[in-house]
Amino acid sequence: MRIFLKYNRWAFLWGFLIILLTALPGRVIPEIPVFLDLFQPDKLLHILIFGIYVILQIRGFRQQAVFPILRRNAVLITLLIALVLSAGTELMQAFVIPLRVGSVFDFIANAAGCLAGWGFASAKNKDQRSKME
Repeated sequence: MRIFLKYNRWAFLWGFLIILLTALPGRVIPEIPVFLDLFQPDKLLHILIFGIYVILQIRGFRQQAVFPILRRNAVLITLLIALVLSAGTELMQAFVIPLRVGSVFDFIANAAGCLAGWGFASAKNKDQRSKME
């Protein structure tokens, strides 16, 4: 179990940070200037946050040897966990956190981040395999 935690601690901490940030009341989050609304920088932040989470979790699952099923199915299990985390944070914002609003568009941005993280992790894994050959 110690080895599992060694390889997955960063993904767990990042997931906890996602939950913590999405649980902040609306007044705590600084207001984004109106001129930036055109570019919707918050969606890029959603993509970045969930992309990093997926990269960390896939890496952690692949490197640990305690749970072989996680190692073999790292991508699928990570994507399922990340999508549940994404939906859960949006539902939490919609129904639990004062002055926060859950959004389908935020969920879509989160899912896009999951796919981007998967793509990055897959490309990196492919590079590592080709170097070993």
